[in-house]
Amino acid sequence: MKDTLEILQYNKLKDLIQKHIQTEYGKEQLKKLKPIFDIELAKSNFQMLNEFFEHFTKWGALVLDDVFIKSIIEDSFNGMLDEKELKSIGNFISLLLYIKEEIEQNNPELYEEYINFDIPLSLLDEINKTIDDYGFLKDSATAHLFEIRQQKQQISQNITRILKNLMHGRLRDILLDTAIFLKRSRYTLLLKPNYKEYISGRIIDIGKSGGFFVEPDAVFKENSHLEDITAQEEAERRRILTNLTHQVRENANRLRHNEKKLGVFDVIVAKYHYSKNLPECDIEFSSDPIIKAKRAKHPILAAIKEKTIPVDIDLSTNRKLIITGPNTGGKTVFLKTIGLLIVGIFSAIPPNAEQLTIGSFDNVFAIIGDEQDIFESLSGFSSKIVAFREAFKKATSNTMMLIDEIGSGTSPDEGEAVAYSIIKNTAKKCPVCATTHYKKLAYILESEGFRVAAFEFNTKTLKPTYKLTYDRIGKSYGIEILKTLNVDKQITNEAHEFYSNQASIFNKLEGQLQKTIEHYTKAKNALAKTKERYINLIENEKKEKEELIQKLKEEQYQKQKEYEKLLESLKNEISQLLKTKNISKAHKKINQIKQQSKNLFKDEKQKQEVPLFRVGEAVLFNGLKGTITSIKSDKATVEIEGKLLNVKLSSLSKIEHKKEEKQIKVNTKLSDVSLELNLIGKRRDEAYFDLVKFIDSLSLQSIKTARIVHGIGNGILKDMVRETLKQLPHVKEFHPAPPHEGGDGATIVELK
Repeated sequence: MKDTLEILQYNKLKDLIQKHIQTEYGKEQLKKLKPIFDIELAKSNFQMLNEFFEHFTKWGALVLDDVFIKSIIEDSFNGMLDEKELKSIGNFISLLLYIKEEIEQNNPELYEEYINFDIPLSLLDEINKTIDDYGFLKDSATAHLFEIRQQKQQISQNITRILKNLMHGRLRDILLDTAIFLKRSRYTLLLKPNYKEYISGRIIDIGKSGGFFVEPDAVFKENSHLEDITAQEEAERRRILTNLTHQVRENANRLRHNEKKLGVFDVIVAKYHYSKNLPECDIEFSSDPIIKAKRAKHPILAAIKEKTIPVDIDLSTNRKLIITGPNTGGKTVFLKTIGLLIVGIFSAIPPNAEQLTIGSFDNVFAIIGDEQDIFESLSGFSSKIVAFREAFKKATSNTMMLIDEIGSGTSPDEGEAVAYSIIKNTAKKCPVCATTHYKKLAYILESEGFRVAAFEFNTKTLKPTYKLTYDRIGKSYGIEILKTLNVDKQITNEAHEFYSNQASIFNKLEGQLQKTIEHYTKAKNALAKTKERYINLIENEKKEKEELIQKLKEEQYQKQKEYEKLLESLKNEISQLLKTKNISKAHKKINQIKQQSKNLFKDEKQKQEVPLFRVGEAVLFNGLKGTITSIKSDKATVEIEGKLLNVKLSSLSKIEHKKEEKQIKVNTKLSDVSLELNLIGKRRDEAYFDLVKFIDSLSLQSIKTARIVHGIGNGILKDMVRETLKQLPHVKEFHPAPPHEGGDGATIVELK
């Protein structure tokens, strides 16, 4: 029998997060994730998530390398690790150090409280000192190894020199290949079978072409010496790697501890990426077992269906809720939405809702679906009753019970009685939300204190609307749905006739009530739209008024500054003239300043008149021809070459139409927009804004191709650039640059 998490499809909810997991450790942690019904733990988990989400929003989420060393740690206890395995250990520790530095430099408290890796820096130093970036043992790993490899190199060079002298001398005619071959740790030449006529030596191997790999006697001694040196090199290599393996074993517990912490951190980053597609949600926690949500969506359904209808959930003041409505109208999805919200919160998974209040639940049970069990000889009715029995035994006053159409699968009268007893007694024990098609049952339970709600049905389109209305009881609309499924008309008509003959006055009144409710619901929606439209108009008018007042204040301030400057000039001029006692010149200067004052404060009508423009009129702006699409105050929106520009009316000029001749104006001003953007050395958020501004400038100049240089590094800038380009509307396509233009360290972008 399915458990509640399986019925709610909890694993599919986790799959939505797994899409953003970057490491094997994150997958392991997510796989272990299950709800823990502890309200204080849930509070602290969401406090942690909020702090991380704020950090990632400001500084960017980290890109993690998938370095998996669990098996390598175990292998260190069974033998010596090789260079590649040790390099992986080093890469893992480097990843921890990278996360520490990236988080700590901007938010040290966040790192210290929630991450705080136990990083074995001494082990990392030893690995970096010993193993190079390609996973090979460095010559400088030890002084002895360096000396051995120097000798080995010298001997190899001597052997090569001797063999080349032979190749260019008497062996020239019997060579099958001009290369020198290393066979069985001996340097050899590939010679024809009659080589003994020319040189003495021994056959080390036979080639596929029929020739012999021969070690000339001239290099026998050097080859033997090289074998000895190679053996010494291998012994020193094993000694170095054994020592490093021992250090790995000593730090095994620290590494395992960090593996777990890395997995937890990866899950947090994945939850952040998952939450970016969700609305911002204010979460409040309560000590009572309640749940109240605004515009909540079933998270799995919302992920695969963009236009999922949100619902409001309210089991706060009244924790007994009965849901009615049409088949496939959303009742079962509503129950699962409640269940997933609860288990999601207690799993620290961001909810798909705009507002959520959730209480201290200790469990949730979902009695949903036809759980017919042929192995236990249980019908759908019996199986659902058994599932309820087990859940009812475990339920406490803090358990949420979700019951879907209990009592179905047997005779309607008995099924209704069973449903009444189960729902009523469950409500005495714990919060309950139940669905039913028994209208009489819904009315009875409403009279006993239950709250009711119904999913709506459009009687004109004969389709459910998936909208929930509280405090009303809905019909099932079974016959109407029969029509939408293209069932034979005779069957549909006879069903309708049978139902009409059996229908009571109560059913007829209910039908009339349903039509009245639909009428007023439609009127309410129309009124709400009208109200919203008028509110927007008032807000726009208020905004324009504020902008105009601000503009007038700025003009007044500017005039005041000019006036003060004029007065100061007047004061200085008169002072100078009085000192010279030239009264006539002083009067003349005063008259000049009076005239300047008049000019300064002359009426706005005397200003240069701006031509009157109309929407749709062709105009010139900076030598470019365009068309006015809208006019607002002293500004206009002009369409030029398919692009919309907001400009001042004073910067526009009318096009004079001359029949005799046509003038063609060409904008010869060269664009100062660069065809390359270099982001190397910039922070992620700084680089993001530079990138968006760069693409906009390219689009305005009708430039089709450009190069963005971001480097390779740890991939943060590269990933940011390519994710951002996917979202920009002006971008047609992009791809890594060719090798001679930077390869994967640069991106070529083409604009529409």
